[in-house]
Amino acid sequence: MDTENFKNILKDLRIEKGVRQNEVAKGCDVSPQCISQLELGTRSPTGSTLIALAEYFNCSVDYLLGRSDEYANRKIESDLFKNGLSSEEKELLKTSRNLPEDLQEHLLRYAKKLEKLYKEQKK
Repeated sequence: MDTENFKNILKDLRIEKGVRQNEVAKGCDVSPQCISQLELGTRSPTGSTLIALAEYFNCSVDYLLGRSDEYANRKIESDLFKNGLSSEEKELLKTSRNLPEDLQEHLLRYAKKLEKLYKEQKK
C-alpha cells in the first residue's frame, strides 16, 4: 500500500468535509490517535478501518487507497480535479499541511468566512 498517497487522500477528504480528526474517529469507531497516525503515515489502516472511512466519506476504498480516480463509483467532475491545482492552490495546500492541526482548522474556518463574505459582496 502507498502510505504517502493514502495519508494525503485521507487528510484532504477530512479537510474538504470540514471536520476534525476526532469527528472522523467517532464516525468510524476508532480512536482519534488512529486517525492522527493514519494522516501522519505512521500507521496503516486495517481492512475494517478502510471500510469505515469509505463509508464515512461516502467514497470507494479504491479511491481512499489512490487506486482509482472514481469517488463513490463515479468520475469526479470538479474542475479542481479535471484541470489540476493552480500554483496558488498548491502553495496554499503545502502551507496548510506544514501547520499543526489546530492552525489548519483556523485556516479552514478563515477561508470559509472569506468565501462567505465574497459571495455576499457578489449579490
